[in-house]
Amino acid sequence: MAQHAASTETSYQNFIKQIIEADAVWGLTKGDTWATSSSAEFEDTEVILFWSTEEGAAACAEDEWAQYNAESIELVEFLENWCVGMYEDHLLLGADWGTDLSGNEVEPLNVALDVVTQLKAKGKRLEFTQYDSQDEFEEQLIEALEGEE
Repeated sequence: MAQHAASTETSYQNFIKQIIEADAVWGLTKGDTWATSSSAEFEDTEVILFWSTEEGAAACAEDEWAQYNAESIELVEFLENWCVGMYEDHLLLGADWGTDLSGNEVEPLNVALDVVTQLKAKGKRLEFTQYDSQDEFEEQLIEALEGEE
């Protein structure tokens, strides 16, 4: 079990690094509908799935998602709109799930904070549209997460 958890954590860390490199994330869409799954960890909780590559997303476009297409979202939009909105809607984020539809289920604000932390470590800055700066966005994330404790 510990080995699976370590593998899942490594996959998650790779997801964070890859979306920063690509400056985008990928989801599966059909019209206005995005691919979601029920949480394996929390009853009555939905998980919106995102991938670090178009190929990863497209590989999961089968069975009930056979009519879905891979669609990219710019990293800033993902952070400002998706992660914050998913948090407000009490949704989880599925990062780089495999074709067996399993993987990490992460709180969206934790994902956003992990991205910002990696951006800082790399000396990379994003231009936010709804926040004055990347620093302000980070402060808001920390404040919201501390408010949950």
